[in-house]
Amino acid sequence: GNTGSATKTFSTNACGGGAGGGGASATSKPVTNTVSEIKPGVASVVKFTDATTGVKQIEITVNNPAQNVQITVTKYDGKPVAVSVVKSGTVYQYVQISTQNLADKLATAKVQFKVEKSKVSDKNKVVVSKFDETGKKWNELPTTLSSEDSTYFYYDVEVSSFSYFAISENVATSGSAGNAGSDGTTGSAGGSSLTWLWVVIGVVVLALLIW
Repeated sequence: GNTGSATKTFSTNACGGGAGGGGASATSKPVTNTVSEIKPGVASVVKFTDATTGVKQIEITVNNPAQNVQITVTKYDGKPVAVSVVKSGTVYQYVQISTQNLADKLATAKVQFKVEKSKVSDKNKVVVSKFDETGKKWNELPTTLSSEDSTYFYYDVEVSSFSYFAISENVATSGSAGNAGSDGTTGSAGGSSLTWLWVVIGVVVLALLIW
């Protein structure tokens, strides 16, 4: 006549899935910093001391006063599930930056990303790309190597909005891209010059025969 009960609590991590052939789970817990107020004309620097975020700091300038601004940074070891396109080339890390109470007030922001030196083959070839959620593509951003220490390289980029970012190696494409014209077509500038040269020679020879 005895009775009993038992319970078991557990948690799972969802595997990759969704658009673009799946993606990776976050490799760091989302880190959120809150700024009580940001005023126009005065840049506010938000620092991230957690070593796992992939971001050292974000310098924010606003057009209009912003209160209770929340900035959340999450680092991924592979393409995030929500991103439909894999960044080509060698990607060192993906980072998502999201905000609350800022989007319609943001003027510019300078983000300082950090990459472990042990991952980088050439510090001068690192580029930060931002995911265009409307166009479903990665756009490379002007990236500046600002400093380094014993563990990290630090890179600065300027943005006017936040999204997903990929820090990767910028490898120049091979082939005849250097000969592409402004309309995207390819051709040989040297061949064009030789054509004119033969035309001139032909005219000269014809003139001598007539003479």
